[in-house]
Amino acid sequence: MSLPSLNVASPDCSESFFAGRVARCVQLHHAASLAELRDVLTTAAWPAGPVHLDLIGHSTRGQHLLRLGRTPIDMLERDVARFFTHLAADRILDRHDVVAVRLLGCQTAVTDPGRRTLRMLSRVLGLPTYGTLVPLLKSHSDASGLSPRFAHVLASG
Repeated sequence: MSLPSLNVASPDCSESFFAGRVARCVQLHHAASLAELRDVLTTAAWPAGPVHLDLIGHSTRGQHLLRLGRTPIDMLERDVARFFTHLAADRILDRHDVVAVRLLGCQTAVTDPGRRTLRMLSRVLGLPTYGTLVPLLKSHSDASGLSPRFAHVLASG
């Protein structure tokens, strides 16, 4: 049985990536910054838990770090680390029974910086975190988000 996801996508990828004849990621929220991500996490109607938090966006060139708007999710960046530290302290993810965070962008678990961010994020949140081993395509998603058929493209840091 697959778990439901709260899907939060960077606006620069959401329409082009999920548009088409097949319904993909029907419940899609948008966040172009960490501040917008916090707003989504605190105001969205969450699926009943346990649930995955899926952050969806393009990855940066070279390091393959997930991007929300112009912000790469890089735990070596002070503002990014502070955001996730406060998120953990506020127990927002705990209250919604989040069991894992997945950074769904192209190859977010392939590079050393990507794996380091996954490990550091996992440590700060106290949750498993996953990135992707391959470039993601529309076919990897269904109406609820990342299709469970493609769980094998995920890896932890």
